Amino acid sequence: MSTRKEKRERDIAEHILSTHIACILLCLLVLPALYDLKPWQTYQSTIYYWLFPSIAISLFLVTYLLQKFYSIKLGNASELLIISILLPLTLSLAVAFPATKFLLLIPVIIAATTWGKKVGVAVAAFSSCVVLISDLSPILHPFSPRAFQIDLVNAGVIVLAGWFIGGLTDIETETRNTLIHLANTDGLTGLYNHRYFQEELRRRLTEAEKTGRPLSLIMMDIDYFKFYNDTFGHQKGDQVLATIGRILARLVKEPFFAARYGGEEFIAVMPGADREAARELDEQIKREVAGFPFEGAENLPAGRLTISSGIACYPGDGTTARELVRVADDALYRAKYGRKTHLYFSVVDELRTFSHSEKELFNSLKTLLTIINARDRYTFGHSERVAGYAVALAERMGLPPDHVSLLQCGAYLHDIGKVEIPPEILNKPGKLDQNEWEMIKNHPEWGGNIVRPLTLLSAIVPLIRHHHENYDGSGYPDGLAGEEIPLFARILRIVDSFDAMTTDRPYKGAKTPLEACMVLKEEAGKMFDPHLVELFTKFILEQEEKKNSISPQSPRRPAVG
Repeated sequence: MSTRKEKRERDIAEHILSTHIACILLCLLVLPALYDLKPWQTYQSTIYYWLFPSIAISLFLVTYLLQKFYSIKLGNASELLIISILLPLTLSLAVAFPATKFLLLIPVIIAATTWGKKVGVAVAAFSSCVVLISDLSPILHPFSPRAFQIDLVNAGVIVLAGWFIGGLTDIETETRNTLIHLANTDGLTGLYNHRYFQEELRRRLTEAEKTGRPLSLIMMDIDYFKFYNDTFGHQKGDQVLATIGRILARLVKEPFFAARYGGEEFIAVMPGADREAARELDEQIKREVAGFPFEGAENLPAGRLTISSGIACYPGDGTTARELVRVADDALYRAKYGRKTHLYFSVVDELRTFSHSEKELFNSLKTLLTIINARDRYTFGHSERVAGYAVALAERMGLPPDHVSLLQCGAYLHDIGKVEIPPEILNKPGKLDQNEWEMIKNHPEWGGNIVRPLTLLSAIVPLIRHHHENYDGSGYPDGLAGEEIPLFARILRIVDSFDAMTTDRPYKGAKTPLEACMVLKEEAGKMFDPHLVELFTKFILEQEEKKNSISPQSPRRPAVG
């Protein structure tokens, strides 16, 4: 779309330029009449005769090159240059030689087609007045009533031409602007639409790359919007979307802009703004939305209508539009889980200094994390929590920092094999049948195969493959036992099970951390490494004691990381 638009504008500009230059040539070719020269006169006269066409051709080349290579910068300035040349030229010809008065239509047409009816009529009126005044001046011509009458008609025709052509230009311009507005605007909210957002974001990123300035995105999603729609109807839901659109239009000011990304999602683009500026605007938007008296908002879980958001910044979080949107989207869904804005931060960012080939590793991990996020929102949040528990246990064991980083990376990716499993099986609320269970049991092996081609991640392949092995050898996929199971996989087996037990799922309720610790101890030596269970449960109990000492109403889940 953007390429077609640019080509259309370029073709129109070149066509108009060629027409205008041809008009200049036409006028300049009449100039030798000022000297009363003819091409069949002497050789010296012929040189003078071709002097003006040579100037015209030179002017054509210079103006064409300027317009060709600097059309974006020149804009209507090139039209103004042409008018400034043509208008005095044609006026002088019309005054000196009445037969050339028809040339006055040329600057009038150019002015009318470039600036519309008002300017076209103004140029036509000015030109006509000069000609009529010259007819009345005895210095230039003897007064001729017949010639004056003819010039009155010519003046009327010239003014009418400026009015008519300029009027058509105004109508075409208004129609074009209306169509562009409709093509770029979301009809419900009045904000820009998804297509315009994508094109404009790419353009703004190109500018940011040239100027070296930052650019920030805020992606927003209305919390519990489906519930609101189902409860109060889609018309009320549309009113909510329209209201939030008005709030964004008021708060997101130039050079920033807001757009409806899709459904109940909105996005704000902030060229030249860093994280802090994006965070400030984000908080302002949230306060405005939360404070608006939406009908029925008191029935929502928070007692009011709220939004969740995610922030991504150029160049730190990505250098392309696709990367920034992906990062902001990941941050948004993490925010919906934690009820607050999250800047995009994960083990991927921490590993950027881990390897000499950090860019390849960084891009590979972000791609894999995006796959997890797209397939199963629960798995994405689960992997983050498991990574936090794994790091806490590894640090308690005194493992070297590089080992902790590897473990954290593996914890994030340990369920990557689930991308091969249909979502209806992953999210099935009831008990799995035998075939479904066998498919689930394949995900550690599939995950290892996905990661194995990435040589930089080869160290975490055993962790992914064996994180469901049991200490007594009853696990899968290879039935390893005891010390045969890699240390990282034994750590992950414990923290993975702990988070699964303390998280609400469609088919079971969550246990308290203390109840989950009791299960870990009961299964020590069977499913779990007894020594690691002792270290981990001690850590969890310490965390629970700290929370209880602060507030008896503190949430069940321990703080980790």
